[in-house]
Amino acid sequence: MEPATSPVTELAVRLKEVSIKNTAEAIYNKINLVKQIQNDKQTINVLEEIINDLTTDKNELIQITKCYEQEFLSQDISDEDIEYITKELLPIITTFLPFSGGDSEFVSTIQKILSAETFKILKLLGFNYKEAIGQPLTNLVAQAIQNQNQNQNTNKYPVNKGYSRK
Repeated sequence: MEPATSPVTELAVRLKEVSIKNTAEAIYNKINLVKQIQNDKQTINVLEEIINDLTTDKNELIQITKCYEQEFLSQDISDEDIEYITKELLPIITTFLPFSGGDSEFVSTIQKILSAETFKILKLLGFNYKEAIGQPLTNLVAQAIQNQNQNQNTNKYPVNKGYSRK
């Protein structure tokens, strides 16, 4: 099984490929070769090919730039989002805590991490809250739901310990 590569890594590879493909030196060499042939029709065809390649590369670079921008925006959290999260998330976490088997130390840690100041500092440092906290919270809620379902199933079909078969 191959390790998963991040979208940013894939974009970097694409950027490198596009950057190498039509360097100024490669284009200069093509033009010099065409000049030596001295066939106007062939020269025009080669120059058109160079222009088309450069246009294709430009379009691909624009697409890569938009993908980088989208990747950045997906990880960015606005100040309004920070304020909303710090104000509203902790009560939700404490609601799910008993169902997931968590403890008060977990809540204390989350309170420190989700303070507005810590949030802003880590955001400036490039910390990815959506990945670092979003995924564990998703797991916490999933675990709470699973525990709740198991409790309901246990209560639905109680085991009669006094029953014996003869």
